[in-house]
Amino acid sequence: MAAPRRPRRAALIGAAVILALPVLAWGGLKLALRDSVLRPRITAAVEQATGRALTLSGPVGIKLSLVPTVTLEGVSLANMPGGSRPEMLTARRVEARLALLPLLSRRIAFEQLTLVEPDLLLEVDARGRGNWRFSPAPGPAMDRPDAAMADSAGDGRLALFIAAIDIEGGRLTWHDPRAARREVLEIRGLALRAETPAAPLGLRGTLGLRGVAVALEGQAGPLARLLGTGSAPEDQAAPWPLHVALSAPGLRLVADGSATRPEVAAGWRLNVKAMADSTARLAPFLPRAKLPPLRALELDAELADGGAGQPPRIGPLTARSAGGDLGAFLPGLSLGAATLRLAEPEAPGQLEAELAWGSLPVRAEGQIPGPAALLGSGPWPLRLALRGAGATAEARAELNGPRLDGAAVALSLAAPDTAALLAALGLPGPRLTEASLEGRLLLPAGGAVLEGLRLRAREAVLEGEARLATGGPRPALTARLNAARLDLDALLASPPATPNATPAPAAPPAAPDVPPRPPAPPAGTAGPRRVIPDLPLPGLAPRGLDGEVQFAVAELVAKGVAYRDLRGTAKLQDGLLAVEPLGVTLPGGRLGGRLGADATGPVPRLSLALRHEGAGLDLRPLLQAYGLNGHASGRLEVEADLVGAGAGLRALAASLSGHLGLAMANGQIDNRLLDRLGGDLRRMLVPNAPTEGGTPLRCIALRLNLREGVARPQAMLLETGLADVVGSGSIDLGQEKLALRLLPQVRLGGLGLTAPVLVGGTLAAPSYRLDPAGVADATAGIVGDLVARQMENQGSVLGQLAQQLAGRGNALPDCAQQLAVARGGRAGPVPAPKPAATPQERPSSPVDLLRGLLGR
Repeated sequence: MAAPRRPRRAALIGAAVILALPVLAWGGLKLALRDSVLRPRITAAVEQATGRALTLSGPVGIKLSLVPTVTLEGVSLANMPGGSRPEMLTARRVEARLALLPLLSRRIAFEQLTLVEPDLLLEVDARGRGNWRFSPAPGPAMDRPDAAMADSAGDGRLALFIAAIDIEGGRLTWHDPRAARREVLEIRGLALRAETPAAPLGLRGTLGLRGVAVALEGQAGPLARLLGTGSAPEDQAAPWPLHVALSAPGLRLVADGSATRPEVAAGWRLNVKAMADSTARLAPFLPRAKLPPLRALELDAELADGGAGQPPRIGPLTARSAGGDLGAFLPGLSLGAATLRLAEPEAPGQLEAELAWGSLPVRAEGQIPGPAALLGSGPWPLRLALRGAGATAEARAELNGPRLDGAAVALSLAAPDTAALLAALGLPGPRLTEASLEGRLLLPAGGAVLEGLRLRAREAVLEGEARLATGGPRPALTARLNAARLDLDALLASPPATPNATPAPAAPPAAPDVPPRPPAPPAGTAGPRRVIPDLPLPGLAPRGLDGEVQFAVAELVAKGVAYRDLRGTAKLQDGLLAVEPLGVTLPGGRLGGRLGADATGPVPRLSLALRHEGAGLDLRPLLQAYGLNGHASGRLEVEADLVGAGAGLRALAASLSGHLGLAMANGQIDNRLLDRLGGDLRRMLVPNAPTEGGTPLRCIALRLNLREGVARPQAMLLETGLADVVGSGSIDLGQEKLALRLLPQVRLGGLGLTAPVLVGGTLAAPSYRLDPAGVADATAGIVGDLVARQMENQGSVLGQLAQQLAGRGNALPDCAQQLAVARGGRAGPVPAPKPAATPQERPSSPVDLLRGLLGR
């Protein structure tokens, strides 16, 4: 009976042992991994592996399972000496799944390390040394009193290996004090995996950069090699591979390459491929850059380490874009397909692009400095050529680095005809044919200089130079322009219609001597027709610019009339413009004077003073130049001194003050021209005047005194072989109304005849009627009005002339007196005295009058 009990006892004992072993193992493991044992071992292992102090401010816990998990609270790893903060890494919590068997071989191996809310700082010092480069302790790192508990043998090193790292939340900060740059990368989730210490490291996770979610995946060389620990000498000579792919909405970047010294971020070489569906995707990463709205961007480049303290070397590079709207930089400009190629760092980059400006296609080619030039201390050469509509424009520049100060730009343009260019851009001009332009633009500090400007075209030939200084309170411009020829008619001519466009009907040309009609009022509005157009006046005196411009034009063509030797000096200061002296030679003679503009007030103020030079303007070539053909001769003396204010031509005319004088003695005019100029008024004044032959012009004397847009004659006399006409009244330029009284003295058939005429209406529609007041009253009224106007200059020469006229009673003024008034009191030629009247020149009876009118 005893035998059976022994097997049962043995079975019970075996079962008890089997049940006790896990309990004993658990108890032994609990004893071996208690806080007092595990804490010094972990800190010692990390310090030996990194050379940095590890601080565990929280408790060290253990979760027992088939693979025990160590939990650490309040973890921090010290930064390199001289770092921007004491800790390189801090984490709220660390969980480490610990492999047991490696402990027997004096190794701490973590199958998985989980970091909860870590804060990792990566930075470099002034020498470019990164804080991720650790310096493992050369021997036992047991200087602290508790170090003995970490290794009872006292001479061994605790190897550290991590197979997998998971990061849950946290951030990574990159700091480079050399460039004053700091960037924060949000870590939303990141996993790193390695099968063995020598195996490649896999990467996968989600990051956040400037509010943009970025997906990361890739593979790199062993982590120990990157940290500078645990690498065999033969492994250190092999390239450390790297493959990283980053993707975000509308963005993707792939980098493939390797590094010979990854622990110090040196000896690396990468092939980078980047894509973006639009530049708007790049705006969060380039907040200070004003990016044009381009689409479909691609980049393929080779980058390599440039050496300690040097920027990366850029190898072959190709950048492409499908284009976009560049109207924000230049209205109407858009970019098509564009490509930038770079063969090597020392070579310049080649640029090719398709542009469109309005409806005009443009081909662009150019060169930009290569990376070696951009990073060097020498000049930056640039070249840009544009071809379109048969024209070619080129700019060659040398920049002294990224700033424009000291730059020199050579400009050139060649175009057989700019009409297609103007038509495509919808511009009115200037149109040039057989044109070439060249010049050199210099950009010194505080200004700009344009030198060697030369324009050659059939419509214009000019040369000059200019300088702009920006160092004062306002920019100051000094310039010199000389033109051998300027054809304004050809320059401002509308370009021909494009083949696909329907040409607008051409307006019939207006007669040269008829003022242009103002534009018709808009539909639904009513108002009298005006002669003076309501055109805006150009800003002749900008307040934000000072300057002095000397100009000379040998020949200027405008409205078919050739003006010669136009010269002047324009000075602008504090919003005041003065063009003085100012001179131009008309077809019949030369005028000289001055032009002024004042922009300091609320309304621009303009002034003009002109006077003939020499004996006056030759009437025959002058009239012929303006299309008034026919025989005419004589010297016309012109004098004007006017001032007015207004933003438009009509407002300026309504405010004119000053005087205008015309004088001529001993001339001749064709009767057909006289009929063309006088029209209905001539026929009313001299109803039976001949239309053939010529008429002597004994004198023309006109002096208008203007005040606030109302012109009143101080002298108004016309003496011809047909009739003498004297007048007075007013001309309102603001309302364009006429109120004149004319008194003719006609000699027909040997009879003297006077019949006063009233001129009213407007400039656009004058009206004529006989004055019912009669000859005597008309004579007294006209002479009295002229005397009053001349007496306004009492004490001057005109005042003295007024007294002479007043002493004549009701007698009509003569040529000498009226010419003196028209000339402002200056001496000049006068006609010979008229012969004394004979008895038959006195009107005797109505019968005699009718006989004279009928020529019997």
